[in-house]
Amino acid sequence: MTDPQQAARTIDEWNQATVHIPAVTEDGTWDVMRAVRRFYEQQRGDHTARYFAYEPHHLLAAWAEHRGSRMERHTDPVPDADPDDEAAYRAELTATRAAVATGRSAPAVFRPAIDPVGERRLEAMTDQVAAASYLPEQVAQELAAFRPRRAEREAARRQGGPDPLDQVCTWCGASEGQPCRGSFRPRGKGRTVRTQPHPCRIDAARTAMAEVS
Repeated sequence: MTDPQQAARTIDEWNQATVHIPAVTEDGTWDVMRAVRRFYEQQRGDHTARYFAYEPHHLLAAWAEHRGSRMERHTDPVPDADPDDEAAYRAELTATRAAVATGRSAPAVFRPAIDPVGERRLEAMTDQVAAASYLPEQVAQELAAFRPRRAEREAARRQGGPDPLDQVCTWCGASEGQPCRGSFRPRGKGRTVRTQPHPCRIDAARTAMAEVS
């Protein structure tokens, strides 16, 4: 260009349009000069294309195609950040993908095997889960009361005796197989669990046994 001002504007436009496009990538899969040469080679004998000015949008289109290929090959490696720290974990994933998309890092085509640090972290997390109790206190109390009654029920069946838990309790509404419920707990925390069934349930079991025999 003979006009210095026009040349400066053109250079500035190219810089702004292609600021995120690398000249070459470390893995050798991208080179701006090869992209320009390929553009003219693909004109298929159109000699007029030799005189077309190569515009920024041509380079942007070539890089977009190459970038899409890179991201298709990329598999996110396991971040070093603590997975419980969601913000740091996501930030590391985003940074890794951005580095691949801008040509600063080569695509990770496979997940690396877990390293010793990851093994120790996984072991510690497993120990924490094993040591933790996620069973609500109310459920734990109900199970503690129900399990002995289950053994009693099985013994009663073997001996042919009546089992109150085979009946629906007409007093508290407990269904078959469930222990009777007692008074209500404060602050809406449900009802207590009785270790013995209500008398009406025992009478119903005896009546049912008498009818069968």
